Amino acid sequence: MDHGEEKSLCPESNQLIARTRWKLLAKVLHKTSAENGQSSSQLAPTTSRQLYGLFEWDVLESNIFWQDSCGQWLQCCSFNYPHFSLNVRFLINQFSIDELTGFNNTGNVCVWPSEEVLAYYCMKNNYVFKQKTVLELGGGMTCLASFAVAKTSDAMLVACTDGNPASVENVKRIIEHNNLSSTCPITAQVLDWKNESSFKDMESMWDVILCADCLFFDDGREALVDTMQRITTRNGLILIMAPRRGRTLDAFLELCHGKFDIYLNEEFDSDVTRAHQKKLLSPDYNSDHNYPLLVQLKKR
Repeated sequence: MDHGEEKSLCPESNQLIARTRWKLLAKVLHKTSAENGQSSSQLAPTTSRQLYGLFEWDVLESNIFWQDSCGQWLQCCSFNYPHFSLNVRFLINQFSIDELTGFNNTGNVCVWPSEEVLAYYCMKNNYVFKQKTVLELGGGMTCLASFAVAKTSDAMLVACTDGNPASVENVKRIIEHNNLSSTCPITAQVLDWKNESSFKDMESMWDVILCADCLFFDDGREALVDTMQRITTRNGLILIMAPRRGRTLDAFLELCHGKFDIYLNEEFDSDVTRAHQKKLLSPDYNSDHNYPLLVQLKKR
């Protein structure tokens, strides 16, 4: 597989990617209620405007749920899978700009397109997880893909992880406020792939690893690959959704050579492809920085 001739990202490419990522963050941070036609207490701070519409997000009317000083509860449903429903808490107004743009914090901004698509893909292909142990790396404040697996598959165990303790605490709240008793066990814990002590007890433990849009930080990429290799079972499967975003995806795949069998798919789901094609009609849509590709890694 040809991932390009360059061996490393040049400084100019790094700066461009960083600026573009910041623009995406800024759009989310500065969304106004007028742009969405909704009050600021509803959807504005929680979902990227570049989502593909695979899920429906509604404000919960029940008195059990509320908007507190740190969180907003929404109900996540799927048009194509009406049996799926999840009460999701989003963190709001809790982080400075510096914190939000740090290594472990972009998952606290909103649900990004790659997480949306990965969750949808997991629901649609839930047979993959039957009697499997499943862990999501860098799931952010919602770990949406993890919950899609837990609620729609016959997985043996699902673990939601992120490097940010605030994200993990929020995921624990989501677990507590959803009826998951009839599904597989689901847990949440801090896992920082740059800190080996956070996963030292997970050697060769997980049959399937999930990961959405975690490839863009240069200083964490090699550690991410090493962590995936260490915690995955023999012949384990890693499912990654990530946009190309310059050469960041290629740089990640170069690190995977020799450690995994690599399968890269640009068109992997008809619903996602149709939504992507509609987005291409918008001048504000940048497919290089938004449209996720499916990477499947098989441990050698």
